Amino acid sequence: MIVEFSVKNFRSISDLQTISFAATNLKSSNENESVDLNNIVSDNGMKLLKTIGVYGANASGKSNIIKALEFFCEAISDLPSPESRLSKLAQPFLYQNNSEDTESFFQIVLIIEEKKYRYGFTVKKNPEAINNSTISREIITSEWLFGPKNTNQGKYFLRKNLEVDKTSLPANENIAPLEYEHTLFLTHAASYNKDICAKVRQAISAYITSKFSARADYYRFHSIRQIGNSELKPRFLEFLRSFGLNYSDIYFKKDEDASSGNKFSLEKLFLTKSACYDESVKVTLNMQENESDGTKKLFDIAGLLLHAFNIKVSGLIILDEIDSNFHPSLLINLINLFNDPEVNKSNVQLLFTSHDTNLMNPSLMRRDQFYFAEKEQNEGTRFYSLADLKGIRNDADFAKQYLAGFYGAVPMLSEFLNDNNANNDGTLGS
Repeated sequence: MIVEFSVKNFRSISDLQTISFAATNLKSSNENESVDLNNIVSDNGMKLLKTIGVYGANASGKSNIIKALEFFCEAISDLPSPESRLSKLAQPFLYQNNSEDTESFFQIVLIIEEKKYRYGFTVKKNPEAINNSTISREIITSEWLFGPKNTNQGKYFLRKNLEVDKTSLPANENIAPLEYEHTLFLTHAASYNKDICAKVRQAISAYITSKFSARADYYRFHSIRQIGNSELKPRFLEFLRSFGLNYSDIYFKKDEDASSGNKFSLEKLFLTKSACYDESVKVTLNMQENESDGTKKLFDIAGLLLHAFNIKVSGLIILDEIDSNFHPSLLINLINLFNDPEVNKSNVQLLFTSHDTNLMNPSLMRRDQFYFAEKEQNEGTRFYSLADLKGIRNDADFAKQYLAGFYGAVPMLSEFLNDNNANNDGTLGS
């Protein structure tokens, strides 16, 4: 499970910012005691939150923490290559002197098999690559991995440019030297070190689901696979019914032409539905032609969620703009599924961004499960938890107070139709 993720000097994020899944010591009100029981899981002696929601005005930078984690995971998932693929990470904060020559910082703390690890690196653009296409466009300037040793965390490796101190890493003598400045030592060493490095890399790249925020159909194959399995299909249909989608059957017509573009196209998905007044009256609908965008989105993530909820390892699902095309009641049901220990058996975590204040309810989530993104005077994004603010009651109307501006992170609006704008239009003020 993820304990926390930190980033510095990336896009709109200037100073070090951290999203933490570690539960604080606060307690919900007596009538919401079940929220504390359901929303928190213990792992390695730590109390961790299952869900975190990030709120803020448009252009406040809340999606940049999502992108940072997404690109971080992608970089670790990639195999070592002679060509640098770190350009997405080397996007320093622009409102500073010599921004192109500054390092961006990324770090994750996570628990794997009840042991805590801390891994991170810094990356920057390589100024020497401007006139030389044969060298790395981006370079890793430092990299580190710390993990459990005896009773405390100890160093496994520490890197500076191409030099790596790996004396504390088991079986380090078998690891070849780094060849490229853009290669992550973790991914490089995972090929040689099947224990620690491979385990950490696999946990970040395989168990952390990060691409859904960028492409909704990326995990559609999970849903297609489940409706094609006679044992899994009833559970899948029941899952959709819990969201008000009462289909008696779903089937997928495979394309005989293997060369077709999208083999998981929604045009090949058909739904059987009975009339509410007479179950003998049935119609067949095409997902692409007949169903709403919200239904399509739910179908795309249904298989992924069912898969994640029932595997033996805990992962992370990231949903940017979770409220897009979803009804508020559906969203509340979705959050409840993540927090329900009977459904979310693997304790998969959820990180989402939203504008929907219906989710800001103390009967649904705790104060430490809400984060806010706000622009500071230097144009940098600051993230802070509702639990960081003093004087907020645990049973307060979070949504009402947020919209009233009590927590910050709301748009600073001004009047458009003032005297100057009115007089500049010939149809007004004359």
